[in-house]
Amino acid sequence: MSGGTRRTWLVARREWNQRARTTAFRVSTLVTIAIVVVLIMEPEIYGGGEEPRRTVGLVGASAPELPEALQGTGEQLDLTVTTRVFSDEDAGRAALRDGEVSVLLVDQRELVWQSEVDEELRTTVISAVAIVDGQRAIDELGLTAEQAERLLAPPDIRSSSLDATSSDVTARGDLGRVGVVLMFLMIAFYGGFVLTGVVEEKSSRVIEVLLSRVRPTELLAGKVLGIGLVGLAQFALVTAAGIVALSVADNSVIPETASGTLAWIVFWFVLGYGFYSVLYAAAGSLVSRQEETQSLVLPMTAVLFVAYLLAFMATESPDNVAAVAASLFPPTAPMVMIARNAHGAVPLGQTLLSVALMAISIYGMVLLAARVYAGAALRFGGRVPLKEAWRGAEA
Repeated sequence: MSGGTRRTWLVARREWNQRARTTAFRVSTLVTIAIVVVLIMEPEIYGGGEEPRRTVGLVGASAPELPEALQGTGEQLDLTVTTRVFSDEDAGRAALRDGEVSVLLVDQRELVWQSEVDEELRTTVISAVAIVDGQRAIDELGLTAEQAERLLAPPDIRSSSLDATSSDVTARGDLGRVGVVLMFLMIAFYGGFVLTGVVEEKSSRVIEVLLSRVRPTELLAGKVLGIGLVGLAQFALVTAAGIVALSVADNSVIPETASGTLAWIVFWFVLGYGFYSVLYAAAGSLVSRQEETQSLVLPMTAVLFVAYLLAFMATESPDNVAAVAASLFPPTAPMVMIARNAHGAVPLGQTLLSVALMAISIYGMVLLAARVYAGAALRFGGRVPLKEAWRGAEA
C-alpha cells in the first residue's frame, strides 16, 4: 500500500470511528429501521393479512346446499363468505341498507346491492348458484358420480404471460419508489455530514494539524470514503430489515427481481453519493462557520430535489424521452435509473452509457473539488470566493 493510499485509508477509518460508534448513528439507524418495518407491516398489524369477509342475505327459494357452495367458491377468491336467511324481501333490504349484509340474493335469481357492485362477491355468488343448479340437473338426469365429475370438471387450459404480472410490476414499482426516497435522504444526510465535518475542522483549526500530515486531496478522499462507508452500512441494515419485514408480511408481494432491484439501488447509491459528496466537501471548505453553509447547501439540495421529482415521473413512464435523458445526465442519473431499473430491463447500451458518464463526471468532480478544497481549506475568517480558492491551489 502506497503512502498516499495508506494516509487516505487512515482518514477514512477516523471518520468511520467518529460516526459509526456514536449514539446518534445507532439511534438514527434503529429509528429508520423501525419506520421501514412499521410501514411494511402496518396492514398486517391492523388485520390486513386476514381474508375479507362478506355476508350474503338469502330471500325466497334457495337450495339448502347454497351456503356451503358460497363458502367454497369464496375461498377460491380469498373471501370469507357467510350467509343470513330472511323471511321476506323487505327485511332483507332493510338489513342491506343498514350494512348488515353485503348483497341480497332473491329467489336465487336476482342480486340486490346497496350501491356499487362488488365484482369479486358477484362472481362468487354466480359461481355458487351455477354449481347448485348444475348439481340439481345432474340429480334429475340420474348421472353417475364419474359422469358428473367429468361434466363439471373445468377445462385444462394453461395460462402464461408475455410480460410480468401486475402484482410483480406493482411490487417492483413500490420497491423502486422506496429506493428513490432512501437515495434522496441518504445522499442529503451523509453529504451534509461531509460538509459539516469539513466546517467543524476549519472552525476548530483541527484541519491545520491534519494538513500538516496529509495532503488536501488525501484528506478529502478519506473523508468522503469514511462517511460513505458509514452511509452504506446504514443503508444495508435498513434494506435488510425491509427484506425481512416483506418476507414476514403475508400481505406483501416480493417480486422475483427484488434482489436485482436492490443491487441496482446499492450500486447507484454508491455512484450518487460519490458524485455529490465531493461537492459537499468542496462547499464546506469555502466557509468557516456552520451559519454560512445554508447558502451553499441550497443549490445542491435543489438539484437533488429535481432528480427526486424526475425519478417519480420516470416510475409512471420509464421509457419516455425525458426519463431516458434524465437517466443519462449525471446529477439526476442515480435516482432516475433506480426508478427505470425497478420497472423493467433498461437497454444495456443506456445503462453502460449512464455508468460511463457518471464515472467520468465523478473523476472530474474529484479533481475540481480537490483543487477548491486545497485552495480554501486553510483560509479562515469568512466565506472564501470560489475564484480565490481556485487560484489559491496554485500557490
